[in-house]
Amino acid sequence: MISKAIDKFLEWSFQAKANKLHKRSKVKMSMKKKKHDPVHKPAHYNNGKVECIEYIKQQLGSEFPSYLEGSAIKYIHRHRMKDANIQDLQKAKWYIDKLIAHYEEL
Repeated sequence: MISKAIDKFLEWSFQAKANKLHKRSKVKMSMKKKKHDPVHKPAHYNNGKVECIEYIKQQLGSEFPSYLEGSAIKYIHRHRMKDANIQDLQKAKWYIDKLIAHYEEL
């Protein structure tokens, strides 16, 4: 009888811990989902202290506007070939907005 009670308690305790871990992982995943923005802040371009676009700007110097223009053209060109065509158009707009901001800073 005592062993059955212990078994029940252990089963309950294990289940409670599993539920708590599951809730934590759901919260972490929902936080990740909110932070992920494939157009304005793609996760794969933000792994570190320096955002990729800032590094490219630093490396290219006066040629940076050409990079922005080329990237916009690339996304406009291929948007019809993908299921995520609106996302590609949003990315093209992002590059155009960056190009406009660059010229406004001059």
